[in-house]
Amino acid sequence: MAQLTTIETLPASSQEAIQIFDERYLAQQMLQVPSGWMVEFGEFHLTPSPTTIYPMAMLALKYLETIDQGGRFRTIGEKECTLNVVEFDDGVEVELMKLLTNAFSARRWYEAPARMLQAEAVFRNRLIATMLEANTALCGWDDLALFHDAHLANPKDASVGTFDNLQASTKDVVSVVNLEAEIALMMEVKDENGDKLGVMPDTVIVGTADFQPLVNLLKQDLIASAAGTATVRNPYGDGILRVVYAPELTDANDWYLLDSKLIARGVVPWVVSKLDIAKPGFDALGLRRFDENSDRFKTTSKIAISSRIFYGHKALMPHAIRLVKGS
Repeated sequence: MAQLTTIETLPASSQEAIQIFDERYLAQQMLQVPSGWMVEFGEFHLTPSPTTIYPMAMLALKYLETIDQGGRFRTIGEKECTLNVVEFDDGVEVELMKLLTNAFSARRWYEAPARMLQAEAVFRNRLIATMLEANTALCGWDDLALFHDAHLANPKDASVGTFDNLQASTKDVVSVVNLEAEIALMMEVKDENGDKLGVMPDTVIVGTADFQPLVNLLKQDLIASAAGTATVRNPYGDGILRVVYAPELTDANDWYLLDSKLIARGVVPWVVSKLDIAKPGFDALGLRRFDENSDRFKTTSKIAISSRIFYGHKALMPHAIRLVKGS
């Protein structure tokens, strides 16, 4: 049976309990590196202000014959979008009597800082999962829904044409035929010059229901032919498609194709910003403490810590992601 270590002895007072909580939270926070599919396939950064102006990057330069020695130029950040952070909170509380006399209550209190930070990581993923599934947020690229059948290849010049990143007809992801078809359609995405951008999907994000069946399919060396009359080599059996599990997705069958290499080059489908409250003047906004001197304790006999986080997010570029409605 696990026992309390010397460090995990019972606190002598509410002030000591809160001090230990603060120290552990700070230590865990310093070690925390944002991770997860939301960070891997998007952009995440700390912001010093509740409002951030995010400049959109160009997709492709295109050399043409020089007709003016003054040259031609593309303006970086010609299109901008605004990110505003919103406050979110959760907290923990415990009866002071139990905390001062019960070793197991003390252990749960000491574990709470790590659990808060774990919950924040899940929250970031859920923030984007909710946005993807609702598909009501306008993307910064052309002010259309992130998944749309007529995105502007060039928001400044409609004559360049459009591309789509939405398959509204339902298709089962556990199908090599469907994967081939949707990958081929995604490869038609255009850059702002009207040329093919060179999208090469290499990742599939799915929810709980489709994850293991899809993994099992892609591991097979031989599969049934399209007609179902013979056995053929699995074109994805060599691991060129990576399957990513996103437990935060609530739709059982929708799936997302992504080009991770294009995203790594800056063509990100979303951005998430967090207000940096560790800086001087903002630190009081984070953890809010209620010890035995607080009015809360006087009415509940509980000490408590409330954690406040401030996040903003925005859909950005539709080029490197495609939604396929699942059957």
